[in-house]
Amino acid sequence: MKHVKIMNLPDCDKLLYCSGSIAQQIGSMFVVDDERPDVVLSYPILSGGANSADGWMADGTECISTPVVCRKGQKISPQYFSKFVKRGMHEEVPTTAWELYHQLRENGSDLQLPVWASNKETIREYTIELEFHDFREEARCVSTDTSDFYFEVYYNRDDKEDLYGQLDSQLMDYINIVDTEELYCKLVFTTLQLDYADIVNRLNSEKIDTRFCDMYNPRR
Repeated sequence: MKHVKIMNLPDCDKLLYCSGSIAQQIGSMFVVDDERPDVVLSYPILSGGANSADGWMADGTECISTPVVCRKGQKISPQYFSKFVKRGMHEEVPTTAWELYHQLRENGSDLQLPVWASNKETIREYTIELEFHDFREEARCVSTDTSDFYFEVYYNRDDKEDLYGQLDSQLMDYINIVDTEELYCKLVFTTLQLDYADIVNRLNSEKIDTRFCDMYNPRR
């Protein structure tokens, strides 16, 4: 027989990433099996958000394998945030960067741009290097690990218009995120693969109207 105990954690301020969502932990569920009394499994219970009084728990996700994003109210770097964007894109039902950022903000946290070590000035320009991998029919475009913003696209290898459209959509998500007085910055694309230089040039030449970001004039 299995025994279940619910522990409320009203003072817990941890924000967890679980099944494509960022949410505050509000409790834990502990499960003990009579046949294995020395093994206790624990599962996080997460808040349903500001507009819900209900909590929720992802099926089969134990506390030990649930990553902590940050403390409630803490700010994180775009590069660290991109780790969760990558996870979200790989979920069974993919999550966008904008959706994850909205959840982060809803829980009182935000992004914070890094500063240069030499003069402590905020870094306002970011280079995103794209890699393109052509397979037999499908192809994949992904930003390198050195990029602060994560991009990933799957497309038919001969359909560059679809490739551009998906990259542009992800770019718009990031522009909506950073287009604030505190986070404004410039995103510039690059690649070492000349066959895709036209895609990179098109992304960099696109004029994007924003409130704060310098994205209207061609970036390269």
